[in-house]
Amino acid sequence: MRMGWVLGWATPQRWFAPWVERTFPQDEHVYFDAGPGTFAEIGKAGPLTWLAGYSLGSLLLLHGRRELAIARVALLAPIFAFPKEEQLGGRVAGSQVRYLARWIRRDPAEAVADFSTRAGLDLPAPAGSAIETLSWGLGLLETVRVEPPMPPGWRGYCGDEDPLLDAVGLHRIVPEVTVVAGAGHGPLGLLRAFRESL
Repeated sequence: MRMGWVLGWATPQRWFAPWVERTFPQDEHVYFDAGPGTFAEIGKAGPLTWLAGYSLGSLLLLHGRRELAIARVALLAPIFAFPKEEQLGGRVAGSQVRYLARWIRRDPAEAVADFSTRAGLDLPAPAGSAIETLSWGLGLLETVRVEPPMPPGWRGYCGDEDPLLDAVGLHRIVPEVTVVAGAGHGPLGLLRAFRESL
């Protein structure tokens, strides 16, 4: 298979790719940063058997679903709306997202480190050139709401121990989202659940 992966917020390819390649060692992988040019990059990448979005990448795919000509899409830690006030599975207050957006401008390394701890991840410090993309992503997380359901044939996987998303609540709203027992926001448990469903 040839698989495309849209990365999450502050999750660079060097951090995400080893999880993917350990889970799907026989397949070819193409990675896309979540940013304003993502859909153009996907279009240039050529045919993909599957396209998957992780966290912010899932919100981006859902938000731009009409731009996709790919029928097989998987969402890992799927986000329909991130702020908990939207009542679409998010656990983080909109005010916290706005605070992080201000913090990322002042001290990007500390802001990412704090997010990493809260999400139960071990993310590397961002490169200086990534600040604009990180700010753009936070704007998306703060403002975008995508109404369920998912498009036909799409799949979603959310960990029942995810500190950022309420998997059970999300499954209640969007039954196509599989609750993955013992998984958090990190990709490994979600990737394994995706692989086992193929």
